[in-house]
Amino acid sequence: MDGSLLPLLSDADLSGLAATPDLLVAMDFDGTLAHFSDEPTGVHAVPGAMEALEGLAELPNTVAMVISGRNLEQLAHATMLPVHGPVRLVGSHGAEPADGGTANLSPEQQAWLGELRSHTEGIAAEHEGAWVEVKPLAVGLHTRLVSDKELAAQLNQRLANFAATSELSHVTWGKDILEVAVDKTTKGSYIEDFRRAYARQHDRELRVLFAGDDTTDETALSTLRYSPAIAPATAPAPDIGIRVGGGETSATHRLDTPEDVRDFLQDLLRRRDGRSAD
Repeated sequence: MDGSLLPLLSDADLSGLAATPDLLVAMDFDGTLAHFSDEPTGVHAVPGAMEALEGLAELPNTVAMVISGRNLEQLAHATMLPVHGPVRLVGSHGAEPADGGTANLSPEQQAWLGELRSHTEGIAAEHEGAWVEVKPLAVGLHTRLVSDKELAAQLNQRLANFAATSELSHVTWGKDILEVAVDKTTKGSYIEDFRRAYARQHDRELRVLFAGDDTTDETALSTLRYSPAIAPATAPAPDIGIRVGGGETSATHRLDTPEDVRDFLQDLLRRRDGRSAD
């Protein structure tokens, strides 16, 4: 369904999230907590958003997370949060968590990553506005600044065609970016692994709230547990997936702008903090 047709979060939704015994609040960054910019290194969250996440992270049985396609160093800079602070930072679409566990590449993966970087840099050098983002496990071709959008699509397709020559490639199409990783970790697989680890450690199940705006976020939105009809009585309430803006999505709800996300997080913080104080 197109995200613009989804319902907004209701008062009942917020009250239910506030009362959830164990809750993961996971947010994408660009387009969700922050607006897009032609200068990605200068992007920061809309005022109040990160403070709300930090407040949620301090509450009992509440995990706050920012999981982004940015590498971990860039994500820490953009969020202006400490790498090992109360809000969990997870870069490279889940492949680069702040608490370790980044995949170790094989010699074959390392060699292919080098070829991908060289090929991508060659494509970008041909056209003004195209630039390459190098990550520990991937390379991304950014075309937001390429004025001819048909040409931009052709550049990304050229990279996709080259990536398809190796089974080591894992291609992700995003807004004005094509990313090719040599590791198969996604936002969805990371959140699922985190949920399982939490259950093992605490002997309780997490309910997940995730918000994102891009096709890369569908790996998480499409794996959330929206239908617990056959789940045991002890299972948490259904997960909530939020699409920020329009576009085809598996989400259950929508918010329209990063400011709306900020306002939602602040409201959730007030309600959940009030619950914990009772």
